[in-house]
Amino acid sequence: MANILSVLAKAEDADILRQVATFEVVTIKNIVGTEGMKAVDMAAGLVNSVGRLLGMKKRLVKDVQPRSIAEQIEEKIAERACDSRETLNEDFRKLLTARMGLASDASCELISKELTKRAAVYLGLDEAMTPAERADAVFDSYTQRLEKTGATMKAPQAGDWESIRQQLEQRQKFDLWQYIRGISWIDGEIYSFLVLMARFLYGRNFAPCDADLPDCLKGSDEEARQEIAASYDSYQAREMELEEARTSVVETEKALRKALSNEEAAKEAFSQQEIYLSSVQTQVNNFEANLLNAEIELGVLEGQLVMAARAEKKSARTINNLKKAILNQRERIVNLKREHEENILTLEQAPEKERQMKHLIVQAKTESEKERTNLYEAEAILGAARDSRDAVRTRRLKRIRQCLEDWQKQEYNGIEYDFDEIFLIQLAMNSNELGWNVFKSMKQVLDSETPSDLGEVVSGESLRFPIKNEGIFLIYKVNVEGKMIFLRITDEATLTAIQRDREEETSNCLI
Repeated sequence: MANILSVLAKAEDADILRQVATFEVVTIKNIVGTEGMKAVDMAAGLVNSVGRLLGMKKRLVKDVQPRSIAEQIEEKIAERACDSRETLNEDFRKLLTARMGLASDASCELISKELTKRAAVYLGLDEAMTPAERADAVFDSYTQRLEKTGATMKAPQAGDWESIRQQLEQRQKFDLWQYIRGISWIDGEIYSFLVLMARFLYGRNFAPCDADLPDCLKGSDEEARQEIAASYDSYQAREMELEEARTSVVETEKALRKALSNEEAAKEAFSQQEIYLSSVQTQVNNFEANLLNAEIELGVLEGQLVMAARAEKKSARTINNLKKAILNQRERIVNLKREHEENILTLEQAPEKERQMKHLIVQAKTESEKERTNLYEAEAILGAARDSRDAVRTRRLKRIRQCLEDWQKQEYNGIEYDFDEIFLIQLAMNSNELGWNVFKSMKQVLDSETPSDLGEVVSGESLRFPIKNEGIFLIYKVNVEGKMIFLRITDEATLTAIQRDREEETSNCLI
């Protein structure tokens, strides 16, 4: 983009002279002073009118007759008519920077950026634009305002400026300073007008269009454009395949973990069954001895009951306790026999139970092996999908890199700049439309006289510059030698995808 000041340098002497005169005359102090003098003049006229009504022939108060702002501008123009263009340019720059509160040595880029920003704020425009986009937006908005106030504006053709200048001068003489007098919009009007004048002198939009990009980026004909579009469509298709393959791997890993868990559970159940059967066999082996001991204990209790019944001194309580103990012992013997029968049945059924459990283990193991095979296949598909996606991305990246190198040789041979690998990868991963908008922002940076003043500071070295997409910025830096390095696009989703790919590649290398 040609900045505002570089374009205004092509203006005719009369245009710059009028702007210098405007800067010098149109100040709040002067406007307020002029309006105050008008008030005094009105008061004087009123007093003299009263005197005439009273029959006085002489004026009681001398009329002040203040000069209007427009008259003062014309007088200032006549006063400086012999100034050289060099003097006018120097004064114009000095007055403009002072009016905006910038340092006297501010670059043309910084002055132009601040000028368009202030004009945009004055007109209520969105500030998330490049200076070039902002200048075009100011032109459109201010033109609409002029149309509403009666100044008919034509399309910005080179031959129209003379008629436009006459219209604006006429407007300045009659509805302009009266319209803005005594309010803080004065500077906004001046800044907007300067952008308007620069745009007319430039003869076209400040922001780059598709035609400003190299043919290899956008395609010089329909066939080339279709090829570029097909390249991105192919990348998107491969990216979708890769995402599906990633999802498949994740799901297969879950299935494998479940199958392995089932296999371990089946093995653990079989192990517990073996422990249980071992305890059952022990109980069966000890049954005869345990039954004999229980019957002996029962016999002892029954003998004690007989003796207690015969003894005269035994209490009823003792006899009742012995009866209860005998009942418990008999129940114990019954239970012992029942448990023995159940244990025998368990041992008889053990081979079938063991066969079933071993079958479950085999099934679980088979399922695990199946899921493991599925995982290997899914990982193979993932690797193939990644290779396929990377191949398309690499071809896109190679084309973009070659195009940018050719662009540098053809249009920016005298400018040193380079690209970070992440920046190129992001271009290869994103849509062609976003890529074109990135290149348009790049062009504005490359066309600027002082790129370090064009972008907004992000860190000590990094600068950000808006891309024609809400919330997306081009990040670049300018080193001490003045070399530009384009670092990345601040698109978090793309950066996350790049980081994920790198992590996957690192993981595969470790495996």
